Amino acid sequence: MDRRRFVVNLVSNFFSALSGVGISFFLTPYIVEHLGREAYGFFPLSNNFVMYAGIITTALNSMSSRYITISLEKKDIKEVNVYFNSILFGNIAISVGFIALSALFCLFINNVLDIPGGLLEDVRLLFVFIFFSLVINVSSAVFSVAAFALNRFDRLAYINIISNAVKLCAVVLLFYFFKPKIYFLGVVTALTAVYMLYANYRLTKKLLPEVVIDKSFFSWKALSLVAGFGMWNSIIALSNVINTQLDLLIANHFFGASGMGFLSLTKFIPNAIYILLGIVVPIFLPEMLKAYAQDDMVKLKKTLDLSFKAIFLVVLLPLAVFFVYGGDFFRLWLPTQDAEALHLLSVITLLPFIVHGTVETVHHVFVITNKLKVASIWGIFISVLNFVLVILLCLYSSLGIYAIPLAAAISGVFSHLTFTPLYAAHCLKEKKSYFFLKIIKGLIGFTVLIAVTYCWKKADLIAVGSWATFILNCAIIGTVLLIITLPVQFNRATLMEGYKRIFKKGKI
Repeated sequence: MDRRRFVVNLVSNFFSALSGVGISFFLTPYIVEHLGREAYGFFPLSNNFVMYAGIITTALNSMSSRYITISLEKKDIKEVNVYFNSILFGNIAISVGFIALSALFCLFINNVLDIPGGLLEDVRLLFVFIFFSLVINVSSAVFSVAAFALNRFDRLAYINIISNAVKLCAVVLLFYFFKPKIYFLGVVTALTAVYMLYANYRLTKKLLPEVVIDKSFFSWKALSLVAGFGMWNSIIALSNVINTQLDLLIANHFFGASGMGFLSLTKFIPNAIYILLGIVVPIFLPEMLKAYAQDDMVKLKKTLDLSFKAIFLVVLLPLAVFFVYGGDFFRLWLPTQDAEALHLLSVITLLPFIVHGTVETVHHVFVITNKLKVASIWGIFISVLNFVLVILLCLYSSLGIYAIPLAAAISGVFSHLTFTPLYAAHCLKEKKSYFFLKIIKGLIGFTVLIAVTYCWKKADLIAVGSWATFILNCAIIGTVLLIITLPVQFNRATLMEGYKRIFKKGKI
């Protein structure tokens, strides 16, 4: 793996994620203060509807990168154009269907959702703009494949950073000059979608000038091939949506706008974690695809192992700090809300991730080896189990809003400790214990980090009473955890090479 390209991609993507999380961090308390948590809850809910629509588009776009990357690896430019144009025009056709469905939903939105009377028109406008951005994003999805195929995630990261800067400026201006409205967030989302379309189009023309938009390259055969294999990814996406994106809709139904709004506030940390994952994990996929295309299983497994270590360092380490200091975080961030309840809900939500996060990239094994059918069927089984469990807990238990993340935690942990590691090992023709051992090692490491962090907090050398003392505590214990983690996760030779690169900045 090109270590220089890896470092550039990882650092640029990290700052891209940081900019997105930062916007949410500063805007959420402001919006809750000015609009209330009931109004705020409809914004993440509207984004969940985008995820619902993604179930359909996943069939094409999840596999587009695979086929285009492999065609580029073979240097077959005609085949690249065939796949590119077939997917592009397929996405445009899907977008036309979304326009009709979105119009119907927005017209009858009050019959679908529990919306306080004073918020009805604002929420309707919010969904109008969110669905407009959905149509733009779906139509242009294939334009981000060029950077993926050429392993130029840094270019995508720059675009995301600019997009987040535009988003922040637009929100500040709208909320400063006009009376705050929840649909302003939809307006800003639509504006950034238009920018992303323009920026990704230009990037495609720069990185792959040989790719042209031409209907003569459209092929029903290519479209059917990609969609046929991608169909199983759509089923996996459906299961993921049921497991992770139906919670706000269920909360709206059982606990009203207020319960949904409260649950939505717990989404910040889980969403930040998944944004980080979305940045770190794809960096390794091009190398894994190339290794598989070259039938180099040694390189593939080596890249997988490196990805596990990177995820532990970038994601699980800060998460250990949150598990201990989360209550303090919510007290400072949302002082008018129940900090302990928000912390507990967030921890329950993250429990499945603690298990599968140690080997997150293992899910790409199913895509790379093109063995999605069994994984899809299992995903549906787990999602149905989760859905039935959450409904039963909401109806017959006294858990209240806690029933929703608890049901997801039970089904998620069960899945990640049974099927996922076993089937991934089967796909790679490894022993059944191959990924179990890595999960156990990751869980032990995570437990050690939590124990060290807890001991530091109990020592109470620096009492947390403000953002300054909170950040100071997190910085100190974060540095300690980093010192502990680095020599455990990486061998001495790799660390020495990394140190040399840091000191020779010009080479990175």
